[in-house]
Amino acid sequence: MTLNGIDVASYQTGMNVGAVAGDFVIVKATGGTGYVNPSCNTHVEQTLNAGKKLGLYHFAHELGYQGSAEAEAQFFLDSIKNYIGKAMLILDYESDNQTDTAWAKRWLDYVYAKTGIRPVLYISLSNENNANWSNLANDNYGLWIAQYNNYNAVNGFQPRDLYGSLKYFKVMTMFQYTSTGRLDGWSGNLDFDVFYGDTGAWDAYTSVSGKPAPQPKPTPAPAPTAPKTWTDELGVQWYQEKAMFINSTPINLRWGASESSALITTLPVGSKVEYDAKCVSGGYIWVRQPREKGYAYCAVGEADGFGIKIKSYGEIK
Repeated sequence: MTLNGIDVASYQTGMNVGAVAGDFVIVKATGGTGYVNPSCNTHVEQTLNAGKKLGLYHFAHELGYQGSAEAEAQFFLDSIKNYIGKAMLILDYESDNQTDTAWAKRWLDYVYAKTGIRPVLYISLSNENNANWSNLANDNYGLWIAQYNNYNAVNGFQPRDLYGSLKYFKVMTMFQYTSTGRLDGWSGNLDFDVFYGDTGAWDAYTSVSGKPAPQPKPTPAPAPTAPKTWTDELGVQWYQEKAMFINSTPINLRWGASESSALITTLPVGSKVEYDAKCVSGGYIWVRQPREKGYAYCAVGEADGFGIKIKSYGEIK
């Protein structure tokens, strides 16, 4: 038996998720160490009141709120504490650290240790194939895979088979097979998902499944601080972040964070750009490179209207 459902975020603000077709709703709760979905509680209550199964997910390394695996996991648990035991708990792992399998394992282990509930990992099929997930494949965490065949509208739930195969995990718990689903009751696109099990199997993911061994009391860590931010003269908000970007495609280095800014040079594939700040502007994710007499800027990826990365031009280390 399978269950059909949707996953939603702030994009679906104003939607009554309990009134549309489907057996379950998965709701974005948090991102990083500081983002809370403003529609989360409304969508959660609509889901529960409609008698549907509930899932809650955390978006790792939300832009501007990146933190350690432990800090982000605790922020998630603090935010959804009233629904622990009522929802499947999920790590959405598709940001700038999506190939850091050790970070993902630490987040999942932390949530399991704190709750006794085994969370689920959401990744794309390409990520599952290309990153080395052997450290997680045998840990009994559920796997939610995303893979789209195309972006044609899908009217009503129409689960299909995976194109390709898993490399490290033996099975997947759930499959997100389109981002352009359509249901009566909502005029926009929806993510469609199929869960491979019945309601009892879903409930197993919401319940305590073990009693983790007591952990030694750690030395208290300093309280996480919000990332340093500022707004430039063009009204663009910047976030302090020190890292290195290595491009996988030629990119332009400019004197400003804009396509209209003067070109310094075009960097060949494999160039290393050490940067100290990041922003989202004009549909791109820009980084700032300190130079002897000022700064240079380059776009390291593309972002949607909510500042979420949708395409990367390389790797951040």
